Amino acid sequence: MGPIADLGIVVAVLIVGGLVRGFFRVVPEGSLGLVQRLGRFHAEAKPGMVIKVPLVDSLQLISTKSFTVNLTPEPVITADNVSPVIDAYFIYQVIDAKLYAYEIQNPEMAIKNIVSATLRSEVGQRKLADVMTHREQINSNLRQELDEATGGWGIRIVQASIRQVDLPKEMQQAMEAQKKADANKLAAIEQAQGAKEAAILESEGARQAAIAQAEGEKQAMLLRAEATRQTRMLEAEGEAQAVRQLAEAQADAIQLVNNAVLDLAEDNDHEWSEARIRTVLQLKQIETLAAIGQSPSTKIVLPGELQNLANIITTIQGLKE
Repeated sequence: MGPIADLGIVVAVLIVGGLVRGFFRVVPEGSLGLVQRLGRFHAEAKPGMVIKVPLVDSLQLISTKSFTVNLTPEPVITADNVSPVIDAYFIYQVIDAKLYAYEIQNPEMAIKNIVSATLRSEVGQRKLADVMTHREQINSNLRQELDEATGGWGIRIVQASIRQVDLPKEMQQAMEAQKKADANKLAAIEQAQGAKEAAILESEGARQAAIAQAEGEKQAMLLRAEATRQTRMLEAEGEAQAVRQLAEAQADAIQLVNNAVLDLAEDNDHEWSEARIRTVLQLKQIETLAAIGQSPSTKIVLPGELQNLANIITTIQGLKE
């Protein structure tokens, strides 16, 4: 065979290879294929071998992998007129190749616009403090808004979140100043609380000391009162003892007087002279006063004559002689 024959074989192989390649296509894993016949949708091809008619059918591959799209940080205005810069991103995945290919053009741009508008709306309804503390709620509302908008495009929103909220420099300085002021306030409160507790403890200590002192004084007063009572009891007992001894002495004197009166009355050996009669009367007077002095409500009074009892007794003895 000559060179012309070899060239013909090569051309034939190429033609056959081209025809085979035109009949068979492979859809790789992680993609979906759209088969269009004469410019119109014919079928959706899953990963694997696909048969198509050359020059009639065309195959478009669409990736089903997740795509991450970062939004350009842009300022938004909060309800309290603060302009933080929001840095956000979203992740989407194609789940319906037909809708993705025929229902939306430039889906990433459309999703970016929806995210931007939703963020402006969500942030604009909140104050800065709420934006900082309720980011999860904003992210949830953002995903819900995107799911409703992209459901007809064959797209699933995997995630949409605020990555960072950057504050203006002036706001950062103001927040730092506020943070410092709050720290100073907290320190002052703690110091005041400590002083308050110390004052309470000191007051409680003083109160306990006063109570202890009062208890001591009370015990001392009780002891002094008890000592006074005991002293008075001893004094009263001594006075009673003295009264008893005096009464006994008085009784003895009365007995002596009575005996003397009886002796004088029964003495028939001597005449009733004036001295004898006066002596008997004095003895009866002494007896009467002594009886009055024995009354509990009457003080004992010793008459002047009783003091001369010795003289009277001497007189009686003289009369007897």
